[in-house]
Amino acid sequence: MKSPSWTVIVLLALICTAKMAQPQAQTRTRQFQFEQFPVEIYKGSIRIPTGLHKDVEGAWRDALEKLVDEPEVTFAGEYYLAGHSCGTFCRYYQLFDLRTGKDIQGVDQFTAAEDPPKTPDGHPYLTILYSKPDSRLLIAEYHLDFDDPKKQETCRQQYFVLKTGKLQAISKIFSFCTEDSEGRQ
Repeated sequence: MKSPSWTVIVLLALICTAKMAQPQAQTRTRQFQFEQFPVEIYKGSIRIPTGLHKDVEGAWRDALEKLVDEPEVTFAGEYYLAGHSCGTFCRYYQLFDLRTGKDIQGVDQFTAAEDPPKTPDGHPYLTILYSKPDSRLLIAEYHLDFDDPKKQETCRQQYFVLKTGKLQAISKIFSFCTEDSEGRQ
């Protein structure tokens, strides 16, 4: 039997190293799970939040006449977490209690104006929020350098819970993001 050449051995070593590194990047699990913070979903009548309305074609719009999703429970059992566009890379959120129709303060920390906010180390970022109707957990993904073609976009993640009507951070900001697809706002 002929022994393998050094080229084949090096290639196999590189392939094995790459395969071993892949699962580590792909298996980053969330530090907290939605199921850890369960709530019952409110089934009563809802109050449409001030500033939201249907247009003549039946689409839901906000006070700036931008399209929004239909008001329904999307977070913590009775809340509607609405993501709004206010221009290129401009985004803000509102949290409404659908039992009362009132705006709940605390999500303005995730706003990205025309000049995006910056991290303490100087990176501009845009926040994407994840929520589920039957959970008090809110996941914030901070997408850094999203608008700079010269830099690679990176992601950081932090966890919050709604407790007695207020959002509270329950983690530090992690230097990575897990892959989530449901509940994106």
